[in-house]
Amino acid sequence: MAEEVTRVMVAVNESSIKGYPHPSISSKGAFDWTINKIVRDNVSAFNLLFLHVQVPDEDGFDDMDSIFASPDDFKNMNQRDRIRGVHLLEYFINRCHEIGVVCQAWIMHGDPKEVICHEVKRLRPDLLVVGSRGLGPFQKVFVGTVSEFCWKHAECPVISIKRKPDETPQDPVDD
Repeated sequence: MAEEVTRVMVAVNESSIKGYPHPSISSKGAFDWTINKIVRDNVSAFNLLFLHVQVPDEDGFDDMDSIFASPDDFKNMNQRDRIRGVHLLEYFINRCHEIGVVCQAWIMHGDPKEVICHEVKRLRPDLLVVGSRGLGPFQKVFVGTVSEFCWKHAECPVISIKRKPDETPQDPVDD
């Protein structure tokens, strides 16, 4: 009888400090924890599913004035976002190939907490691993937490991995 593979979804995002194409502190920590504590040396028993959710800017522009936007500006912005997402996922895919664990990765657009829960429902992984910035109750009110929402609403077990204390930037909202 063939052994069934455990499917672990890992939600990843870009660093708000280092920027493209670096993974956030929380994403990298969640990935490293998953490899070191769950996968370990048993790489053939796991399939890692990497989901990156790109959040659209409110007016559709990150760094340009929307009053002066042209159709080419939209095209360039969409292409830039796609490239950034691919480079982010490339980091995790390359790490998986280095250690020999099977993986898949894709990009979605929207509100991360809603998209992650939707993808969990659609793909039915055995486990969801998300990073956590370890925000205090006051910061959660203003910033909100994807990890807490997923813990409450995802249709599978969820593990939230906090950043290490020595990795916490001066402003805990940064990641």
